[in-house]
Amino acid sequence: MHFRNNNLRYICLSRCVTAQIRRWASEGRSSKSYRDTLNLPKTKFPLSMKDGVVVKRELKIQKDCKFDKLYNWQRTQKRDKEFVLHDGPPYANGDAHVGHAINKILKDITNRYKLLCGHRVSYIPGWDCHGMPIEQKALAEARADHKTMKPLDIRKKARLFAEKTIKTQMASFQRWGVMADWEKGCYYTFDKQYEADQLDVFYQMYQKDLIYQGYMPVYWSPSSRTALAEAELEYNEEHVSPSVYIKFPIMHLPDSLRDQLRDQLGSHMKPYAVIWTTTPWTLPANEAICYGNKIKYCFVRQADSRDAFLICTEFVDKFSEIVGDKFQVLFTFDGKAISSTRYCHPFEADKECPMFAADYVTIEKGTGLVHTAPAHGHDDFKMAMQHKLPVDCIVNEDGVYMEAAGPHLAGKEVLAGGNKRVLELMADKVIHQENFKHSYPYDWRTKLPVIIRASKQWFVKTGEIKDRALACLSDISITPSTSGQGMLSQLDRRPYWCISRQRVWGVPIPVFYEKLTGEVLLSRASLDHIRGLVLKHGSECWWTLPMSELLPDSVIQESGFDTTKEFVRGDDILDIWFDSGSSWATVLKDSHQMADVYLEGLDQFGGWFQSSLLTSVAVRDKPPYRSLVVHGFAVDENGQKMSKSIGNVVNPNVIINGGKDRKVKPAYGADLLRWWAALSNLDPQVYIGDTILHKCNEQIFKVRKCLRFIMGNLHDFDITSDLVAFEQLTLQDKYLLHCLHKLCSQVTDMYDQFNYTRALNLIEKFVNIQVSFYNHITKDRLYCSHHDNLGRQSAQTVQYYLLEALTKFIAPVVPHLAEEIYQYHPYNAVNESLFHTSWFTPHNEWNNPQLQQTFDVALSLRDTFNEEIGPENPVEFDLAIAVSPKLHDILQTLQEDSTSNWSSLVEVLQCSTASILSHPPAVLPDESTTLKGITKLISPDGSVDEQHYLLVVMPAENYECQRCRRYTAIKEKELCLRCTDVVLEHDVKQPERSRSST
Repeated sequence: MHFRNNNLRYICLSRCVTAQIRRWASEGRSSKSYRDTLNLPKTKFPLSMKDGVVVKRELKIQKDCKFDKLYNWQRTQKRDKEFVLHDGPPYANGDAHVGHAINKILKDITNRYKLLCGHRVSYIPGWDCHGMPIEQKALAEARADHKTMKPLDIRKKARLFAEKTIKTQMASFQRWGVMADWEKGCYYTFDKQYEADQLDVFYQMYQKDLIYQGYMPVYWSPSSRTALAEAELEYNEEHVSPSVYIKFPIMHLPDSLRDQLRDQLGSHMKPYAVIWTTTPWTLPANEAICYGNKIKYCFVRQADSRDAFLICTEFVDKFSEIVGDKFQVLFTFDGKAISSTRYCHPFEADKECPMFAADYVTIEKGTGLVHTAPAHGHDDFKMAMQHKLPVDCIVNEDGVYMEAAGPHLAGKEVLAGGNKRVLELMADKVIHQENFKHSYPYDWRTKLPVIIRASKQWFVKTGEIKDRALACLSDISITPSTSGQGMLSQLDRRPYWCISRQRVWGVPIPVFYEKLTGEVLLSRASLDHIRGLVLKHGSECWWTLPMSELLPDSVIQESGFDTTKEFVRGDDILDIWFDSGSSWATVLKDSHQMADVYLEGLDQFGGWFQSSLLTSVAVRDKPPYRSLVVHGFAVDENGQKMSKSIGNVVNPNVIINGGKDRKVKPAYGADLLRWWAALSNLDPQVYIGDTILHKCNEQIFKVRKCLRFIMGNLHDFDITSDLVAFEQLTLQDKYLLHCLHKLCSQVTDMYDQFNYTRALNLIEKFVNIQVSFYNHITKDRLYCSHHDNLGRQSAQTVQYYLLEALTKFIAPVVPHLAEEIYQYHPYNAVNESLFHTSWFTPHNEWNNPQLQQTFDVALSLRDTFNEEIGPENPVEFDLAIAVSPKLHDILQTLQEDSTSNWSSLVEVLQCSTASILSHPPAVLPDESTTLKGITKLISPDGSVDEQHYLLVVMPAENYECQRCRRYTAIKEKELCLRCTDVVLEHDVKQPERSRSST
């Protein structure tokens, strides 16, 4: 395969070529012009990614490669493995944004990878079409008010808005290259079948006594006029509340405390209980004060004052700081001594209220005494149930005091004038007041604060489901593994789930109430009847049909009620988390109601992941998914949340098609958006901005350039006749295939683990280091050898495998680029889609770890050599390498002869000539340099053996070949033996090329 110096043959050939050169000269041809004798790369595959050409190419590729047909094609294939990715429905309430891009692209990467791996993919895109997010957008667009509009008018506007938004979002998802049956294979939560199945889930849970109607405090949004679940809250860290310390007059003390206090202050003492609150508007609803049995309390007073204040001992110093005066501790006692203490209600002078011990009282914040308003706090409500306290709500749906709050408060908004008015009425009881900035729950849609308010709602008994749900989670794979802790803790502490909403755009809770008693009518008969009506008319029937059709006498009788009673339908709709959380009942019907993967953002641990798990476990006693994969949220390059007011919103459409000024906002195409999403898939914060996008574009360009070079070198390579057997490949070619084998294993593992960031990093590193180096060192073989030379075909064989492997590796992430490469691929004769093929599988014989040690040594020599010569061309130097016997044996596998200018070692080092010696040369040229080096040999057991070597760098002894530019010519301004042979054959024979470029 490799030529050796043969002076006699060279002299003969040289004479022939010299005569030929003279003829060229007489014809006007330069003796240096040998370009037509080189095997230069040839391909029509374009390199440019400028001026929007990528966008045009992608649109053409989508059409030519039938992106819109791929999903249905693969569904018709007979495959043993089925992969089900259940799409969490995005809200149909606005244009597609970069958050959608992250989600949909990561799902598509997953599906395309599974498709290449031989799975038949099940992916049904969906939309969450109900609920307040859409209702509010629709009303805002129509400049309408939900308080005055008729329910059916609201529903009509909301549906039209949702349908319009779905079309817009769907077009974006298609442009991003997301594989699905977009025409007929999507689901919508306002579909009749979907709504009917959801009602069935509701009734099955009700039948198991897991759904009930109750009166208790819930998060209430005055701005939306409805109850909210925790998943519908967002917390404003900049919220400011009035922070007040209030003194409540104590009317009765246990004898031991009363006597001690009287001994120190006399009979005219005035004891007070001090509480701290940031919700003074709840004080009119006070029913008790709670304390901790195990907390230390004390009475304190200011100098000479008869007023004594009951607080925890840890608060004494803070109390002195707040009031601005030092307090004297009169005596201390355990919390249990407070039992039977009673105080005067802050707004009713003749009402005495109790004090109770409670486990939730702590000393971390406040005075150690907690004001308790049962209608406006979750812990407060539990305490009221335990001690049979009243739970009277004095605030209406608009967050306004009702008449029950008294004439001085009625009609005032609790979070506006209400807070201020309460403090005015209690001015004589306020010890201290200041503004307090803290985290406070807001309505996720109106961006306005919520309150806690008792009302009659429908609840899921999550407390009875959570143990089974938690057990199911232990068998579910969560990626990243640490991200699921939040869901576990949320489930563990969640006693109930409020599923009723006081709006109209959604699925109605299918219950009827007896008009006089409020008794609920909900039975199998009534549910089946309503379900049938919904299948026929849609959920609009709840508002359009008369009661006689909604609840005929036959259904009343079958439900066990008297037909003489009058019933009214319920006005509540189901929470949208119940809406979307029931999706498994419809979408996964053909997949045994179990998906392989749910893939969504981190926030869905408190949303869709959780609601899906709870409903599925409640109805079927099993989860709807086998694994969960989560991604982060897009932020700008400075880590700030996207905001129109800040002006840092990045529009995916602008990324793809460019902005008004293409120099500032270039048209990058959809593959760049996909590359960006893949690079950040497991990060909690996904950074995006001009700098990041430009970097992504450079990364894609480098991959494109590399694969184009490889493709160009294969223009005359015929896989049927030119593919070289593994045992005939050069050692450096075998090493590259070993590296490719290792890469394939690593990339496949990363795809299997949904770690697309790591997969791309591995591919990019391989392309930029191993492939780039390999392409560089094999140029001489590829360009300058005979076109059918075994060494050249050996390199082409490796490049053939590289092209196939790397194209497959990047295909799930950048399918447009992969399909474009495949269109120009020399062996895609039938012009099929790359995704009709399979994932790349390396040959087992490529895996040769022993080669690693050999090339570690060779590359160590190369590094030492290159460090010495710096920017100079290594081909201008000869090398003498003095090594130990152990290194000599290793290097001999790369170079059989002691001296060579054509060996594998020479090709790796890119020098002119390499000599492997036991000792340095006795005589060295004046311009030579001797370098000391160390290389490490790592044995299979992990032990390291350091081996020393000497590297002598000398100017090349031979002359530069006028064709290959290597220093291998014996005479100046002539050709080397190899080039002499090739040029002579080219000139005389004009060998037939096996194939023109594609």
